[in-house]
Amino acid sequence: MAKKRPAESYADLNIVFEYEQELWQLLRLDPNSMNVVLRATESGKERTLPFAHLPKSVKKMIRPL
Repeated sequence: MAKKRPAESYADLNIVFEYEQELWQLLRLDPNSMNVVLRATESGKERTLPFAHLPKSVKKMIRPL
């Protein structure tokens, strides 16, 4: 059975990008499911998104593997 890795927090790096005409901040990455948790900067709502849907510039910043 594969070893489970803990979620990595990126909230302190303040990575903000535009997705679907809204600004989102990257909070954390779960390397087991390869999902990221985002928070909207204006409304404060949170959303889970697959890592593959992030813009290429953000993927280069965090490099999870």
